[in-house]
Amino acid sequence: MKPVILFIVFFFSISVYSQKTADEIIAKVIAAQGGYDKLKAIQTMKLLGTLEIQGQKIPYNTYQIHDKVSKSELTFNGLQQYQILYQDSGFVFSAFQGMTAPERMTPEDIKQGRDGLDLQGVLVDYAKKGHSVELLEPEDVDGVDAIQLKVNLNTGKTQFYFIDPENYYPIRIKTKGISNGQEYTNVTDYYNFKATSNGIIIPHTIGNLSFDNIEINVPIDQKIFEIKKAK
Repeated sequence: MKPVILFIVFFFSISVYSQKTADEIIAKVIAAQGGYDKLKAIQTMKLLGTLEIQGQKIPYNTYQIHDKVSKSELTFNGLQQYQILYQDSGFVFSAFQGMTAPERMTPEDIKQGRDGLDLQGVLVDYAKKGHSVELLEPEDVDGVDAIQLKVNLNTGKTQFYFIDPENYYPIRIKTKGISNGQEYTNVTDYYNFKATSNGIIIPHTIGNLSFDNIEINVPIDQKIFEIKKAK
């Protein structure tokens, strides 16, 4: 066999092995979160909590309908801020920035945020969704030798999942993408993993966000997603 053919066979073998290993890791992550069937059953989510900024705890709530729409809102000192995102449109409003009416999100930002509408998680049936996954070298995350998965999303955004090898919880996600024509990198840490009443394990602390109550598959009033400015 010629050297070039040997190289191709070797490279293909390594790629197949790596993907198989990545899929094995993903299966363990999904199992640790409650299992495939429970995650696939998620259709709505309501998260009520607080956002901590400079020692101030600000009420922060999120309402989501799987693959359709999400709304995150906060109110502080009588001022309101919110973001509403659909698959093909989005709106932002912030009285803190002097806005008097909601503004449309740019097509680029809508595309970048679209994966957040997937309540079941991008790792669930990732290939069918048009994503790809690579297993990278482990990386230290605050003393944890974390398993690292590189997830190339169908939106063009890239996420790096850092997974605790003891329990297979994603403890950090690093996201790279483009917003308003500028490249960005966000790093978010996940803590305080607890089971919901549905038996799904969800981090109740995400960065500087802490959720006191997370409900899954509860009715959500469609009026929540109406576009309004603050009173």
